[in-house]
Amino acid sequence: MCKKINLLIPGDFPPIISGISTYFYEIWKLLPSDKRIIIAPRFGSYRKIDRKFPHRVFRVKVPINNKTFEKIKKGLIYLFYTFILHLKHRIKIIHCGQVLSSGFVGWFMNKLFKIPYVIYIYGSETYRFGRLKLFTSIMKIFLESSSKIIANSNFTKNEYIEFGINPEKIEVITPGVDIGRFYPQKKDEHLLEKFNLRDKKILLTVGRLDERKGHDKVIEALSKLKSKYPDLTYLIVGSGREEKRLQNIVKNYALEDYVVFVGYVPDEELPRYYNLCDIFILLNRQTEANKLLKGDYEGFGIVFIEASACGKPIIAGNFGGVYDAVENGKTGLVIDPVNIEEIIKSIEYFLSNPENSFKFGNRGLNRVRQSFTWDKKAREIITIENEILN
Repeated sequence: MCKKINLLIPGDFPPIISGISTYFYEIWKLLPSDKRIIIAPRFGSYRKIDRKFPHRVFRVKVPINNKTFEKIKKGLIYLFYTFILHLKHRIKIIHCGQVLSSGFVGWFMNKLFKIPYVIYIYGSETYRFGRLKLFTSIMKIFLESSSKIIANSNFTKNEYIEFGINPEKIEVITPGVDIGRFYPQKKDEHLLEKFNLRDKKILLTVGRLDERKGHDKVIEALSKLKSKYPDLTYLIVGSGREEKRLQNIVKNYALEDYVVFVGYVPDEELPRYYNLCDIFILLNRQTEANKLLKGDYEGFGIVFIEASACGKPIIAGNFGGVYDAVENGKTGLVIDPVNIEEIIKSIEYFLSNPENSFKFGNRGLNRVRQSFTWDKKAREIITIENEILN
């Protein structure tokens, strides 16, 4: 008889760049080598990723964007291949990386073959999709039929409790960080020269250039700080839909000499950039202007713990799952992300007293090493699998 498999349908998986993609890649590569299969999008340089991955990745062509029709199509494609894999291998548990597209697969296979399934949630789904009664009903059906729901933060868990989901069904497993790659290092000489950063005080944001990341408010604060701190520079790592708008804001404030748009940086290069900065800042807030993404927010924020792993003090917006990632008043300052005076005050708190920066950064480093390693997160997943099967 063939050996049963544990199946993961993550939605996002490398080389797709997202926090969800990182979450599943890092945890799954540490899980035991008993039979596991991942169904993931056939995208970009996936062969290079899969050659190094310890488990089989079954690549399929699916839509990448999140429009309603594409989600339905994606769910049907995932269902077809899941059905084939079950007939061939027999599935023990299905890990569904999204509520709707892969959640549908888990629900259908559960009804047809009694296969238990887990759904992962990241925050804002009930706001973005819950405005339509049909979607609300479908989401609740998929969630309530699952064996477990895994939330990326307590904020996300509370969102779903308010949505009407039984809190006993929800477990919190936050993202982690690879402390073998993200750790305190000297500032990279090559990058200092490349971006003209020598002898500068550096603010850093890492992430997609989206409205909810708050780059615009950091730029506005910088316009008021530059006269007092002429050596202050804002380094923006990432690309996205907001890039042109942000560049225009920089021009309007005449900050071309104070803001550096780095663009996309491969994940393996990110530690060099975190270690360049004096303060990591990401003023996360809820999306308002973009109609398609209205209600979207930061469910956790892996970048916060990556910065902490490099010993950096943090300034974060007070919306979303940030309180699991940043310990306010200890590893960083969690502030109103649109209050310019509060933003300025927080930046000055660290700039004016380097001892504060060291203390906050060191506490963050110790906290990450104790509670946020990927190995710890993998063990938590195994515990849940065992609970479901026993």
